Amino acid sequence: MKNLFFLTSFLLLQLTVFAQRPNGPSNKNGRSGSRPKIGTVTAKITDADTQEPLEFVTIALYSAKDSSFITGGASDPQGRIKITEVQVGKMYAKLSFIGYDETITNVFMIQPDEPEKYLGNLVMTASAKALEEVTVTAERDMMELGIDKRTFNVAQDLTTVGGSMTDALNNIPSIDVDQDGSISLRGSSNVTIFIDGKPSNLTSSSTSDILDQIPASSIERIEVITNPSAKYDPEGTSGIINIVLKKDRQGGFNGNASVTVGNNNKYNASVGLNARVGKVNVFGNYSGRYNERWQERNSTQKNYDRETNAFTGSNTQNSKREDERVSHLFKTGVDYDINDYNNVYVNATFNTGESTKKEELFINYYDQNNDGYDLLLRDNTSTRTSSAQEYNFGWHRTFLNPDQILDVSGQISRQEGISRGVFDEYSHDGNGGLETSPSFQQRNENDHPNEIYIAQIDYSHPITDNSILDVGVKSTIRKIGADFTSESLQGGMWMPDDSLNNNFNYNEQVHAAYAMYRHDLGKFGYQVGFRAEQAYTTSILDENALTDRQEVDNNYFAIYPTLHMSYKFAQQREVSFGYSRRVNRPRGRTLNPFPDYSNPQSLRKGNPYLKPEFIDALEVTYQHGWNDITLTGSVYYRYTHDAMQRVTNATPEGVTIMTWENMDNKQSYGLEAIATYNMTKWWKFTGSTNIYNLQITGNSGELDLSNQAWAMSAKLMSSTNLTKTTTLQLSGRFSSRRVTAQGHIEPMGGLDVAVSQRLFKGKGTLQARVSDVLNTYQFNVYSEGVGFTSNMVADWESRVGYLTFSYRFGQMKKSHKKKGKKQGSRSNSGGDMEDMF
Repeated sequence: MKNLFFLTSFLLLQLTVFAQRPNGPSNKNGRSGSRPKIGTVTAKITDADTQEPLEFVTIALYSAKDSSFITGGASDPQGRIKITEVQVGKMYAKLSFIGYDETITNVFMIQPDEPEKYLGNLVMTASAKALEEVTVTAERDMMELGIDKRTFNVAQDLTTVGGSMTDALNNIPSIDVDQDGSISLRGSSNVTIFIDGKPSNLTSSSTSDILDQIPASSIERIEVITNPSAKYDPEGTSGIINIVLKKDRQGGFNGNASVTVGNNNKYNASVGLNARVGKVNVFGNYSGRYNERWQERNSTQKNYDRETNAFTGSNTQNSKREDERVSHLFKTGVDYDINDYNNVYVNATFNTGESTKKEELFINYYDQNNDGYDLLLRDNTSTRTSSAQEYNFGWHRTFLNPDQILDVSGQISRQEGISRGVFDEYSHDGNGGLETSPSFQQRNENDHPNEIYIAQIDYSHPITDNSILDVGVKSTIRKIGADFTSESLQGGMWMPDDSLNNNFNYNEQVHAAYAMYRHDLGKFGYQVGFRAEQAYTTSILDENALTDRQEVDNNYFAIYPTLHMSYKFAQQREVSFGYSRRVNRPRGRTLNPFPDYSNPQSLRKGNPYLKPEFIDALEVTYQHGWNDITLTGSVYYRYTHDAMQRVTNATPEGVTIMTWENMDNKQSYGLEAIATYNMTKWWKFTGSTNIYNLQITGNSGELDLSNQAWAMSAKLMSSTNLTKTTTLQLSGRFSSRRVTAQGHIEPMGGLDVAVSQRLFKGKGTLQARVSDVLNTYQFNVYSEGVGFTSNMVADWESRVGYLTFSYRFGQMKKSHKKKGKKQGSRSNSGGDMEDMF
């Protein structure tokens, strides 16, 4: 491993040293007077709003002296322009493209001793007339399809206005979020969530709570990468979901603000400001959220003799819970253009949240004759306060060749969360009711800090005009803790529960190096790479009254090869293939062996000996576009080694214990289709479906966990322009019955409706929406194991009405030229996936 890092570091050093030579190898033709036309002018052209490359842009060079035409060219599919045999002298460039404002650069010079000139990344802004047309047909750009990822511009999804990040994710094709906030992609819940292109403490602990705290209004876009290359972190069975938070890129001073009101005490507010003066750009965004919701759960568990399988009794659990949450999210940053080729940046994100949950849990016990013999009420009030800080900083270096890029970046991310609970337990009074005073009282506190430190270097070096070598190194350090203390009221005094108090810590280091080669052969292109990682992990459970100190080390080295190929038949017809090896590492709750006793009838604990699962993933995608229809179909296959699986067993007394174990393997294969259809100029559809088969092979002791079945999910969005300023949007989703290792989940679905009205010449927008209009959302799961069967039904406040007003203000200038800085880089977007590994 040391040799690998030495070799990679040496390669990076050599390439970086070579990169400092602005002209590369000496050019014999560069001698003064040998040729009048010795210059080369290069640039990259992108859209100012989407940062996507623009093809067929015409660039013309004109003499600075008399504006006479010199020469010209056009951009390729990657937005690159290269004009050779340019004469010596002072000149400027003029960019032209249908639907965009004409862009004129500053005057530059081609000199005999400096014949190569890189104009940097030139951005083009849609013309005012084109912008008016885009305003009417904005829904067409709601989803952008790429070879290796799909980008969803959630700001155009009216059915998430006023909602949280969870609402935004639930509308993305192939992504499902259940009532517990568990996120799945293509039927797999082992998916990696990134914020601004990096792992984040905003999602590292209690993901459902954090995602519910972040308003959908703070999201710029969501990127889904189902088969990442070697440049990306290999974590996540089904891929990566990257959530990019908003950062304004417009010049001058400008901003936006919005406020949302929902029924039953739901409020959101946000404001964003941006200022660009010369080489300095400063931005700041704030969003706040207050939300109250209710939830009900009802379950029935039947118990059986392990030997004879005879029915021995049952219990029912009925839970009513009220949640109150308040959160604040603030992001700010500054980037500075040192010169044409160097940019430095720093940004910070702060998140604070507080939630209160009040729950009444009734447990009824019945014997084998279904006669009730005991009753228990557990009254629980819990509060959780959390704060997270995240700092990103880096240096972005470009060169004469626009494809030659050096990025050096770092991240410090910290989160502190404290949960406090108070439990009052009321026992059966012997007369069919409950005692008036609690028979048992308990309070606890759980402090769970998280820290992430990241340092990385990315370097891209063009080998030829059509091939690029990407190399990089990265180190990630994680520290996750859980310090749990409990007290019980005994004789009027709070006494420590020594048998329950525990302290768990998880430490992880992952050091990685990668190399990837990309080659474009016209219609055919490919990229091949590998990533090497050395992982050091340690789980530590401190000694308490019941257990000795446990320390488990798991260190392993792994290689992750990747291969991607694509062939472009025509302008709107393309086929691609991808293979990658991935890993899913256990952390936190899945490793902590100490049980969670919050529900005495249903315990949960982790497994410190749980091994990571490794995944081999294959995918073939075909994309076909017509005038008004775009269809993307993908066939995929995943094979998971040592698959991590939740396993539930029951004690002879009927208490269930849920933990994690490694199965033999898990296989999943399916077909995913995404289509957009512009039926008319004012009515458009976006639909997706995912049909897949899941096979689980393995056992837990005497329990056979092998299971398999087909399942499907579908989503459909309709957007109708009722007038030039009024839009109606409907969004529906459905999931069929799905299998688990020990049972199944029943079908579920719902429909959201939203309407938007633009005001004040487009600067203001009034939006109204209703989620789950038909009130059909319900979570119903069946499971079984040795000695028990269980059925649980969960219902929550899913039908909610929202009213939102937003307003944009300030100067809306566009910067026509960004010297020496690549659009979409970390320094410009705060973390695009294209620049993360």
